[in-house]
Amino acid sequence: MALYILDKKQKIIFAFDLEGKYKSKLDKHGRGYGEYLSLDDFFITDSSIYILASDQQKVSVYNLNFEFNFDFPIVTHGTSITFNRDSLFIFTNYCSTELQNFYIYNRFTGEYLNKFGSFPKKQLGIAYRQTTFAKYQNSVYCFFPYDYSIYKCHEKLEKVCHINFGKDYMYPENFKNYSDEERINYIMRYSDPLQQPIGRIDNLFICDNFLFFTFVKGIFPYIYFKHTKQDVAHVGGIITSHQFPLINNDFIYIDKSTYICFCQAETIFSLEEIPHNLQSIKIDDNPILIKYIFK
Repeated sequence: MALYILDKKQKIIFAFDLEGKYKSKLDKHGRGYGEYLSLDDFFITDSSIYILASDQQKVSVYNLNFEFNFDFPIVTHGTSITFNRDSLFIFTNYCSTELQNFYIYNRFTGEYLNKFGSFPKKQLGIAYRQTTFAKYQNSVYCFFPYDYSIYKCHEKLEKVCHINFGKDYMYPENFKNYSDEERINYIMRYSDPLQQPIGRIDNLFICDNFLFFTFVKGIFPYIYFKHTKQDVAHVGGIITSHQFPLINNDFIYIDKSTYICFCQAETIFSLEEIPHNLQSIKIDDNPILIKYIFK
């Protein structure tokens, strides 16, 4: 078992054991034929790591020790990938010259299967920084910037949920279809960034026990956490406690049993009592990954 983290700035995937000790890495120079890899996104199965190399318009497949297995070409650039059974989904992030946001391939053979999710030509080239996919019960879900709905991906987009933050906190319904210039001109109406509406949801996670996503209001990050056994969702910042002394909104990863976030080393030294497993931390260390286990 290992924890894999993609550093998108350095274009490196790091592997750590479950105790946080460094094991190995796959860098942008690749391991296939000594080639450069853009390392834009990845997912892990029981035995393989699938990597989206958008600059090279291909998907490269490695084993869990970063040993190269095979790759296959894709017809467009993209920013996000995921899978469901044999299918591999690629989100083009409005960069497909065919004006399609989603392409599906067989993840074992590389065979092209389908494309869907058309967008207007005026949005071509607009790329957003966000996660795109979530999975639940053998289905793939997705969401878009300035669109407050969640969609199911299965050969087409099917709207399954709409999130209503309130009219004063949302952009107009057709804002999601604006060109880059139209969008910037509209946002410039807000002289104070704190008054800007909620632009999008991000980091969506769905499981039997809860629904989770993050969003930004103005310039501040918030979370939405709705447990299936509770009538009211928690919306806002994450509250630290004795049990979760360092938990925060600087979110990295979540699943049904784990929450991982960044923490600055100096924050640890501000605690009245430093946990035993963090006493080796130095104040000038790099940011720390904090892992919490849900019980």
